[in-house]
Amino acid sequence: MSAHSSLLLALWFHFLAFERVEAGLTQLLRKPVRAVSASHASEASMRIRQVLDRDGWRKTTSRRCRGPTEILVMRAGAEEFPELKNDLLIRAARGEETERVPIWMHRQAGRYLPEFREFSDKFPFMHRCSTPEIATRLTIQPVERYGLDAAIVFSDILVLLPPLGIEWGMVKGKGPVVSEPIDTPEDLVRVKPVGSADVRQELSYVMETLTRARKELEGRATLIGFSGAPWTLLGYMVQGEGAKSTAAVKAKGFLYQYPEASHELLKTITDAVVAYLVEQVKAGAQMVQVFDSWAGELTPSLYSEFSTPYLKDVAARVKQELREQGLPVVPVSVFPKGAASHVLKDLSESEYDVISLDEGIDPIVARSQAPNKVLQGNLDPAVLYLPKEVIQKESRKMIDKFGTQKYIANLGYAVDKSMDPELVGAFVREVHSYSEEKNKVPVAA
Repeated sequence: MSAHSSLLLALWFHFLAFERVEAGLTQLLRKPVRAVSASHASEASMRIRQVLDRDGWRKTTSRRCRGPTEILVMRAGAEEFPELKNDLLIRAARGEETERVPIWMHRQAGRYLPEFREFSDKFPFMHRCSTPEIATRLTIQPVERYGLDAAIVFSDILVLLPPLGIEWGMVKGKGPVVSEPIDTPEDLVRVKPVGSADVRQELSYVMETLTRARKELEGRATLIGFSGAPWTLLGYMVQGEGAKSTAAVKAKGFLYQYPEASHELLKTITDAVVAYLVEQVKAGAQMVQVFDSWAGELTPSLYSEFSTPYLKDVAARVKQELREQGLPVVPVSVFPKGAASHVLKDLSESEYDVISLDEGIDPIVARSQAPNKVLQGNLDPAVLYLPKEVIQKESRKMIDKFGTQKYIANLGYAVDKSMDPELVGAFVREVHSYSEEKNKVPVAA
């Protein structure tokens, strides 16, 4: 047999093997769905990875990948992404001039959208998160509906807990609940250090969602990855549930009573957050954001000791790792929810490119405290329950205060499931049209 014929035969066998693996995965994803915990999602992800590794494939791709040549490219680990046609958000995040204000919204993929409910009514939360085909669709839906300038990967800040050794699940009517919270310093033996290999193995479903979404967006919007902040993740690990119903009393008590153990745990979590964000960039994220959702639960002095140093460390180390690995040094954003009024000046002396603001701080004050940073936010979400003329007035007032440059429009917190999609759209349209008008950019007919 000639060398040419041997090569063609080998390629054909590879193709058949890939078809078999892909068919097996499709069958797996179509099985009846039941509620799954994060640990079950991690185990399923690991089983899928073992099947792929056994057959020589490092990851799945979309169903368009059918030919032997494409398979060889995939096997080599090469990812070719579409050109970013709408780079408005990236330019704004880097402080470059923009023709209009870019906009995206926290929790823009949510139950307020009827197309989202087509999935949420059928599948439990962790199944949606851990099934890349579903998570990709949910990631892209808001961009398709509103023409937003960014998509944020559909996931949860708590997916990083299982790799750290802490299991959690969604409880109906209560939200996220940790099965065995950390009570004393002795419990830290249950916390595992997390590196890049752990992230790739246990959170491969997040990485695949990012890769799929980056390709399917086709350059229409910037793709954002994210993580919870060290203090916020510690809060869940110790408190065992959300701060809204508990005021984070137990988590704050841990900081007061066991400061040394708290710093030890925060260092371990910080290492995990850095590895997670870097892997997200490898998978296709073009910007990453750190959510410090529990920032407002701490006093200024507690925050400066137990959150700010670790937040600063995350930004610096992520950028350093990206440089050392020859990866794009993407913009990094931070959202200290509920604490902007007293942490903004300190965070302005960090390597974050963007600081996202809640509605508790006036944009003019924020500009004076962080003149060197791009700011993001901060329309009061309550405005989106009001008539369109009020949304228009408040959106314009916000833009007038922030200005149209070094600025990304967003909400002070997040879109709620009870909001009207049409009123959410009115906010997006007003930001786009009014900022174009202020920049004197002709609006297309």
